[in-house]
Amino acid sequence: MTLPRDAYVDAQVYAAERECVLRAGWLPVARVSDVAGAGDYRCVDLLDVPLVVARDASGELHVLSRVCRHRGMPVIDGSGNRGDFSCPYHLWRYGLDGRLLFAPAMDRAAAFDPPRCSLTRIAHETWGGWVFANLSGAAPPLAPALLALTERLQGTHSESLVTAAVLEFDSPWNWKIMVENFLESYHHIGPHATTLQRSNPGFGTYARDHVGEFTILENPPVDGADPFVVACIFPLTLLAMTESEVPWGVWYEFDRIEQERFMLRIHLLLPPELAAMPDVVEQYRGALQTIHVEDIAVCEGVARGVRSLLYSRGPLSHLEGCLWHFHRYLKRCFD
Repeated sequence: MTLPRDAYVDAQVYAAERECVLRAGWLPVARVSDVAGAGDYRCVDLLDVPLVVARDASGELHVLSRVCRHRGMPVIDGSGNRGDFSCPYHLWRYGLDGRLLFAPAMDRAAAFDPPRCSLTRIAHETWGGWVFANLSGAAPPLAPALLALTERLQGTHSESLVTAAVLEFDSPWNWKIMVENFLESYHHIGPHATTLQRSNPGFGTYARDHVGEFTILENPPVDGADPFVVACIFPLTLLAMTESEVPWGVWYEFDRIEQERFMLRIHLLLPPELAAMPDVVEQYRGALQTIHVEDIAVCEGVARGVRSLLYSRGPLSHLEGCLWHFHRYLKRCFD
């Protein structure tokens, strides 16, 4: 069965999800290729927590709070390359590993203890070319839970792909509506009737049966088209990878998540040689734009529908097995 109305519109449900599902889980914060070189960094706000992903001079990767330990000013924004982070407020300076390097005029402060004033470190792991962070610091290791997914995606070479383009969409609906839409291709027959339905018909798609921290949706093609595999690493890492002669993929990144709104960034992932060809990138980018615009209409429609006091739960199709896996995961988070 589908989820009840409160799962999408109730503020108390969302508050519980933030703690028991989102903060407790592993969430993607960058592609490894975004921070490939010494000094590279990328900032992200994860559930209202300002973070920075950075690689120090020795090549070690760090995920840090980017909030200054003095008065709370973010020490860095955006992305780029630099040798340290300097707070613009009082010029406290930090290394890319988070260590406090310099704090002007603090020598007479009795409570000042430099080793205890480092930027807060966040638990992180890398997998498949992504950097993941866990805000609670208590999540079990990620990689061992993804062994079957790692094996399934082996031929896609996801770790070698780079971000070739990013599309941004303000998305005025609950985050689970986006996850659910992504995890079923039953709707190829509707909004994607002239696009994905022609290459990967919805009735031929199926979920792989398993119990774990992820779900997999297979999308077999018609003759001449490419197969692709959709996956979600719970709670909200959405990715799709083709299995063509030159594999490519997409990653849906959630930012500024609220109860009924978030910013969606769709990352186009290509092999480096294709990412260096502007015409090729634009071709792929245009295709992604078309597909997501088709999805926007139905996600907005569902968002309106579940707000109705007349909305009630309905049965899932056998083509929506991944939604059942997702809902079982949510239940486990609250058990």
